[in-house]
Formats: sequence, C-alpha cells, structure tokens
Amino acid sequence: MKRRSSLVAALMIVATSTASADTRKVLVLQSEGRVDGALRTRIDAAVLKLAKTLPASDVSPGDSTLSDAAAAVGCKPEAATCRDEILGMLSVDELIYTSLTPKPGGTEIEVHRVSKGGTSNDAKMLLAIGGSGDKLDGIAPLFFSNKPAEPVTTPVTTPVTTPTEPVTTPITTPTEPVTGPTDPVTGPIIQPTPGGPSPTPGQPSDGPSNSRRRLELAGMIGGGAFVLIGFMCWGSASDIQGQIDDSPTQTKPQLDALADLEARGDSYAAWGNVLFLGGAVLGGISTYFFVKDRRAHRHATSARITPTVFDHGAGLALTFGAP
Repeated sequence: MKRRSSLVAALMIVATSTASADTRKVLVLQSEGRVDGALRTRIDAAVLKLAKTLPASDVSPGDSTLSDAAAAVGCKPEAATCRDEILGMLSVDELIYTSLTPKPGGTEIEVHRVSKGGTSNDAKMLLAIGGSGDKLDGIAPLFFSNKPAEPVTTPVTTPVTTPTEPVTTPITTPTEPVTGPTDPVTGPIIQPTPGGPSPTPGQPSDGPSNSRRRLELAGMIGGGAFVLIGFMCWGSASDIQGQIDDSPTQTKPQLDALADLEARGDSYAAWGNVLFLGGAVLGGISTYFFVKDRRAHRHATSARITPTVFDHGAGLALTFGAP
C-alpha cells in the first residue's frame, strides 16, 4: 500500500514538473513613443490582453520599457545579442514590446515578439485618429499560437493626388482704329512734326533683363527657403532639448547617450542660426534690387504713336516720354 502511494506521488511530481517545463514565461514590456498617456495605457492593456491568449504561457506585465532594460544591461536595444541578454537577465523565454509612432492619419502601433536565439517577428497597424486603442485587430494574428507568427502588417493607404496642368486663357488686346489720310497703296500717311526728325514707330524701352529678374527672384525664393529650414532646425533642437530634460542620468551609458543628445542639439541650433541669417541676408538683398529695378523700369522712356491733326491735314505723331 505504501509503495502504491509513493508511486502516485512520484507520478504527480513528474506531471507537475513536465507541465511547468512546457509553460513559457512571457514578459510584456511597456510601450515606447511620443503619444498621449491615456492612449498609451489603453494600448498597453490591449497588448497584454492579447498576449494572455497565448497557449501554455505564463504572461506577466513589465514595469519598464525595452530601452530601460537595455540601459540596465548596458547594451543597445536594437541588437539581437542585447535582447538575448535582457531575456537572460529577466529569466523569461519571450519578450513582447511595443513601439508607438505618431503619423498624419493616427498612431502607428508596432508589436515585437522576441525569443531566445534572436528569433523576432513583428506586427504593425495604424490606429486612426480618435480610435480608442482597446481593440487591436490588426496585430491579433501575432498571438494566434505559442510560436512567434509571421509579421502582419496593416497597409496604410495614402491618397494619390494627380497634378493638373494650369489652363492658359489667351488675352486679346483690342487695336485702336487709325484715323487720318491714307494712301491707297501704302496705307496711312505719317507726317513729321514741325522742327523734329522723321517719326519712327518705337517700342517701350526695356527694363532690367529677364536673366537679372530671374536671378533676383531666385535669390528671394532661396533666402525664404533658407529661413524656413533654419526654423525647422531650431524646432529639431527644441525637441532634442526636451529629450535631454527627460533623459535619466543614473548610469554611464545614460550619461553617454545624454552627451550625444546635447551634441546633436547644439549642431541643429548652430545650423539653424547660419541658415536663418544667410537666408535673411540673401532674401533682403535680392528683394532690394528687385524693387529698385521695378521702380527704374516704371520711369523708363517710352515711345508712343498718336493720331494728330495738322494745319494742312492729319496723320500720326511719334512722342517720347514717360508712360
């Protein structure tokens, strides 16, 4: 009787050990990315809920992100060997971590399943603006089995705009009737004004050459573009400063990362100063010469032909002067 009881106890211990060995330990890390805190909480809860559907898995939520875990180990999170070290440090069989990226149409959610040995599969979807984030059907196939599934990507549809060609409407300038004596063969007779040279039809004098105008316009546009790019560089420097303010400084890798951020922020700020000043100078000089040439062109001398009545007849008179 004692032997039978001992045999049953041994079989129960073996069965328990086998079930424990078949159970995978899965850790769901917190998501990373610049999104609203309430939306991040709902997405993390939805990912954890999907992970708990994995068969034969002991799923538990983590209290840190992948970057925090990599900083604690002292490695770069994008390296496969670094993720293996994190798995070993946390004593789990699989890591699940999420990246959140703001997009024009909403928030891009990318979920990664990482196992020992560098095995990694991803699923991606776009959560539209105003979406609750409580139900993530686009990444659900990633959790259909205990093995990491093939990457599932929800395509993002981008509207295609077909450029239309401008419609040019021809402008017709009405011609004024010519009055005065005409010759049946040669047409209107142009009589000279007393005490002056023979009139010759002329055209208004040209202002600055087209090439010079194009150069001035290019300088104005280029200066404006430089000023705009300078503002963009300042904006990037401001964003990096925000990252610097939020960066931890407890370990040496964190301090090195902070130094890299500061160098990048200084570089963006310096380029912003150079581009803004250069664009302002270039645009100002080009605008000055453009306005100056337009004023000179308005006061340029022009020639005009007008009908005139004389003592002994009528004809056309050629006059010179400002328009």
